Amino acid sequence: MMISPEQYIDGLEWRYACKKFDPEARLEQPTWHALAESLRLSPSSLGLQLWKFVVVTNRELKARLREVSWNQSQVEDCSHYVVLCSRRDATRRDVDRYLAQIEFTRRPSAEKLASSADFYTSYVEALAPEKMHAWLDCQVYIAVGFLLSAAAALRVDSCTIGGMDRAKYDEILGLDGTPYRSVVGVALGYRAKDDAYACEAKVRFPAGEVIDIRA
Repeated sequence: MMISPEQYIDGLEWRYACKKFDPEARLEQPTWHALAESLRLSPSSLGLQLWKFVVVTNRELKARLREVSWNQSQVEDCSHYVVLCSRRDATRRDVDRYLAQIEFTRRPSAEKLASSADFYTSYVEALAPEKMHAWLDCQVYIAVGFLLSAAAALRVDSCTIGGMDRAKYDEILGLDGTPYRSVVGVALGYRAKDDAYACEAKVRFPAGEVIDIRA
């Protein structure tokens, strides 16, 4: 059964940046599966999906990541810690990989596939290095939004972790020398009963100030 608009908004109102997780509370497998699918099904520019999601549940590994995350306890105490990684760059090989998946899934005509190949390749190859890195990071943050929204709908607590030493993350997670690099983390689990932030009112500007409708 689909949730109602009111139920979805209730989830967003319920959500906050969890400051203290219950370290004994674990996500059940069906719930985690839905969250993982929210990542896999997230949209990306051109559909290229130039990312990888490293999921850490090992307590010792989470403790090592906490040390290079400004000692934020959420990293260690959450149930599942997701490190969202982007590609270091994008190349024709990435385009070819995606086109192969399109061909397998949709069976398009050769002409349409060739046209897509030309467009995607020209777009990627035209990006200067600094714009390339910003573009790749933006893709990861789209996935972050999808994950946080899904977690809220499922009443799973979350906290985005941006305060982190990316180079140390790459070292700890074995990403050095791979096509991927750490960008941001998201802690998932259930709030501790004594997390005072759970009772704080949500601070948001009125809709009329941030939503500009041009009818």
